Amino acid sequence: MKLRLMICAMAASTALFATDPTTSSVVYGVMGVADTSSSNTVVGVPWVGGNAEAITLSNLVSTATLATGDIIYLYEGETWYGYRLNAGVWEPYTTVTGTGNTTVQTPDAADVKPLAQGKGLIVQRASNTNPIYLCGRYEVATGLNTQIPAGKMMLIANPSTVAKTIGNGVGSDGDEIRVPLNGGGLKVYSKKAGAWGTVVETTTTLPGIPVPIKTQTWTATLCELAPGMGAWYVSKDTAVSIAW
Repeated sequence: MKLRLMICAMAASTALFATDPTTSSVVYGVMGVADTSSSNTVVGVPWVGGNAEAITLSNLVSTATLATGDIIYLYEGETWYGYRLNAGVWEPYTTVTGTGNTTVQTPDAADVKPLAQGKGLIVQRASNTNPIYLCGRYEVATGLNTQIPAGKMMLIANPSTVAKTIGNGVGSDGDEIRVPLNGGGLKVYSKKAGAWGTVVETTTTLPGIPVPIKTQTWTATLCELAPGMGAWYVSKDTAVSIAW
């Protein structure tokens, strides 16, 4: 998932190209999440709103490179919420989808739905040839923590303009981080004996044995999330706090 970042400073008390020093400024950003090989892209919320409050969905996700019929899914607790793009406007969307006929509940209007920094969301597109642009006010995510309850699976996301590593101090043995890959599939990180590592499954067919043998290899590796990149965190037995 390649990212392009454009930052622009809007001077509050002097002109942008004035010779006098700028006494104060508000910084806005546009981040392009380029994922041209997947129609379902997990992205994060790296920005805040104009007054440094949680940004609304309609202000966060630009519709410039999206099309009518594209959908955004939010996962809160154990409930899915959907928004469908219609003529450039995100509208609340309710449907039944996925295994087990999961119901996507009708959410608040996109122009009032607040999204905190660090929240993850899924953008489902009919065409995946263009980047997804995230807009908003740039604020360094200091003191920001993402909370995952025990025994739950949640979307998490890097709320920063730089890559972030999830260290061995996060989580408990048996927890997993599942990172979507370009082109489909997941890269799975599992915590074992106090350390994070990647899990790779291989299938071997032996002569005379009709059933393939599957084995898993665990290699100590920390998970690094690119700016604006999202992933699934699966908590096994204890609650987890991720400090960004």
